[in-house]
Amino acid sequence: MTWVTVQELRVSYDETDVLENIDLAIPRGSLVAVLGPSGCGKTTLLRAIAGLLPASAGTITVADRVVSAPGVQLAPEKRGMGWVPQDASLFPHLSVGENIGFGLPHASRADRAKRTARIAELAELVGLAGFVDRAPSQLSGGQAQRVSLARALAPRPDLMLLDEPFAALDPLLRGALRSEVAALLRDQKSTSLLVTHDQEEALSLADFVAVMRDGGLLQWGTPAEVYENPVSFWVAAFVGDTVELEGTWSDGRVECALGSIAADAVDGGTSDVDGTPVRLMLRPEWIHLSPAITRIVSPAALPASSRVVAPHRSGLGIEPAGTERITATVMSIAYGGHDALVSLELLGGAIIRARVAAPDLPKRGDRVRVSIRRPALAYPLD
Repeated sequence: MTWVTVQELRVSYDETDVLENIDLAIPRGSLVAVLGPSGCGKTTLLRAIAGLLPASAGTITVADRVVSAPGVQLAPEKRGMGWVPQDASLFPHLSVGENIGFGLPHASRADRAKRTARIAELAELVGLAGFVDRAPSQLSGGQAQRVSLARALAPRPDLMLLDEPFAALDPLLRGALRSEVAALLRDQKSTSLLVTHDQEEALSLADFVAVMRDGGLLQWGTPAEVYENPVSFWVAAFVGDTVELEGTWSDGRVECALGSIAADAVDGGTSDVDGTPVRLMLRPEWIHLSPAITRIVSPAALPASSRVVAPHRSGLGIEPAGTERITATVMSIAYGGHDALVSLELLGGAIIRARVAAPDLPKRGDRVRVSIRRPALAYPLD
């Protein structure tokens, strides 16, 4: 069920469009990450949905209620939304408990009893049950963000809006807290929109990712869809590490420095025209390394039967069957703990990178065989 609908949304400053024709359909209970570089319009989108910026055109509907449309602009406090800012923004003169309960009614005795119970419930939920009487100045950065989240959840909003809430935290705390927050939002069955410029954060937390650039929405999909099948080379390079090679399209394959590589055409219909120059994209983890044969041989010089290999087990893992192999030399290794990016020089001088699990690392100067685990993606040259 679609819970939030954004149709042809446009936001302008002094006749300059900063958001143009944004369309979104957000399922109920989902966590959506709006991902893009600085200045792409992602925070503007969040603020327009919240009612903090007026929309120049388009419609925003939340829970079957129109909150923004031509002639309709509900005030932010009437939209039924929770807001978690980047810096927590707690009220320094209020205790943790008073911050959590700030948006709850407390005029009557019954209201006050419900408010006290809700504060206790949320403090327990965010792991701060023993902190309700503390001042914000006595909290760590992570604890302050938990209070900010609890405050936003307290009125049971129709939509949660999170504006880069982990950006100010150190990396170790950021990783732990964002997993906790995602789990908590799902446990509360909250529909949530998270703005971030952190690719790992978007891919690891969200049910759906919306990629933005220059005020427009480029791609919407699950994290796997956006990462594995980006609609443009820009999206591919922004979302994750890429290996880029130029080549020529020929009947579902691309002739390039890696030989003849199976590929899927994207964003331009190159599959219809053989001989078309293309830009080939692979992810480093799509590239497989295995021990090299003793004598370096160009793949073009080998008979077809020699270029197809059976599965081979070694310290570098199992080599996929049925793939062309080409020899390369290990130039450098960027060790990352659980894995490493291995830079390789191909026979023709081209440099590529492969992602290799830490136990299977080759050494600098080793000769290795290179094979491709899955079809690459071919984009038109700019």
